[in-house]
Amino acid sequence: MQPTLNSAIRLRSISLGVAAVIGTATLAISAHAAINSNLQIDAGTTFELGGGQEGAFAVSGKNTGPVAVEVLGRKEGSAAAIARGTIAPGGSVDAKFAPGEMALLRNTSTTEMARLQLKITGDTSSLGMTYSDNR
Repeated sequence: MQPTLNSAIRLRSISLGVAAVIGTATLAISAHAAINSNLQIDAGTTFELGGGQEGAFAVSGKNTGPVAVEVLGRKEGSAAAIARGTIAPGGSVDAKFAPGEMALLRNTSTTEMARLQLKITGDTSSLGMTYSDNR
């Protein structure tokens, strides 16, 4: 049986619809892709992650360096950071942050670099990353 023009148009329309669904799913997956990082934080410095993003995210991993790292969270619109805990050398972290919240990873040393092996999951599509001096 030979395909007709109408069946060819329907098949093309179905193929385009499937491609659109696959493309949308790929965008959704990439917007929530995990970030793996071997993070280094200079002495007397804080790594700032997120702030203002639409979705929640989580930070997990291990302190692979010689100094403790303090974990804090700063809610959107707040100047005050809330302490979540301290990661000792060799210790691990598993912290969750709400939409709009900023994660702060503060090197507690004034002389040595901090090192962390991290995995960041959740809504990673619009996470800003920067460093600031410890306050």
